[in-house]
Amino acid sequence: MTEASIDTLIDDLAGELEPVRPRRVARGSLWVAGGWFVGAAMLLWLVGPRHDLADGAMMPPLPLLAFWLIVALGFAAAWSALRMGLPGVGRDYSGWRWAGLAALALPFSALVMAFGDGHAAMEAAHPENGMHCLVQGVFAGLGVGAALFAWLKGGAPTSPTRAGWVIGIAAGAAGATIVALHCASNDMIHIALWHGLAVALSGIAGRALLAPLLRW
Repeated sequence: MTEASIDTLIDDLAGELEPVRPRRVARGSLWVAGGWFVGAAMLLWLVGPRHDLADGAMMPPLPLLAFWLIVALGFAAAWSALRMGLPGVGRDYSGWRWAGLAALALPFSALVMAFGDGHAAMEAAHPENGMHCLVQGVFAGLGVGAALFAWLKGGAPTSPTRAGWVIGIAAGAAGATIVALHCASNDMIHIALWHGLAVALSGIAGRALLAPLLRW
């Protein structure tokens, strides 16, 4: 191939190129924040906040600790998902796993408490006392899940399977934090079981439903 033909080939290839808008994590973060606020506003408008927050008081210490652990998990998962949508090689997306390990303190604590009071554990595990929190948590997190899915759909993540998990966990954690603003229960067994199930089921749904849609 002559030098002239190479130059012609390069010109032909470059002639169809168009500038693209650079992807900014800040923009994706605004999408995620918007999804969270929409979910929170809709749920609290429909069912209202828990009584202590409505009266201007703070949550009791244990549910407040659970709330911030789930917030940390949701933030870490959302941040990992946002970074997956950026171009680059060799990025570390494992930060959300450490937050997930910290959040495991909730089910472990609930398990210890269940051994101490089996009757209370049975009451907390009854579907009538927690199924509504599970359903509300899953649906309240859909806005965050949709925002992250749209972000990653335009970014072509290198591991769709991992991206599906992270989107689902971030969405479920967001929904669980929103439900915590409404749910009046201070029982750690209830929080770990029903609020935690919202995170787990959302993660499974993200892996099963979203991962195939993120493939190149």
